[in-house]
Amino acid sequence: MIKGKAWVAKTYVMSFEMIIQQYWTSPIDPVENARWVMAGVDEAFNKENGFKDFGYTFIVAGHNFAGGGKSIEHCITGLMGAGIKAVFATSFARLQFRNAINYGMPFITARDMNLGCDTGDELEYDPESGIIRNLTKATQFESVPVAPFVAEVAAEGGLMSFIRKKIADGSIADLH
Repeated sequence: MIKGKAWVAKTYVMSFEMIIQQYWTSPIDPVENARWVMAGVDEAFNKENGFKDFGYTFIVAGHNFAGGGKSIEHCITGLMGAGIKAVFATSFARLQFRNAINYGMPFITARDMNLGCDTGDELEYDPESGIIRNLTKATQFESVPVAPFVAEVAAEGGLMSFIRKKIADGSIADLH
């Protein structure tokens, strides 16, 4: 069970704006990338640690979250470094969805959830059942539970750590 505060995107969120161009060359590092994540999405976040300082746990968005721009991994690691534990959206950009899986960040499809939440709402998410509760509004949303493979990758801290563990314990052959 994951519990925390939501930030709700009121407009389309492009990956191009999540990490502004001058920071695309920074290392792929959650701490470094969190410093400027979401800086181009909202002027309130356009300062060092601007998004992170709000203490959000979840992002709730509409259609094609993180699309229309770059597929750079900085966006995902920046969200993770800023404390985001899951993103709920009506749909996601395919490339960023894959990046999220690679880093163990749950991108959860929850149709029109953005219409039933406000920034600051307290949410509770059960990855096993897919149930998302808005504790502020006493409402509930349903999503597909996190796939077991994605949960395993997340538990290991991302795809590379997952593969390294499988190699080290000799169970890499079990993946086919």
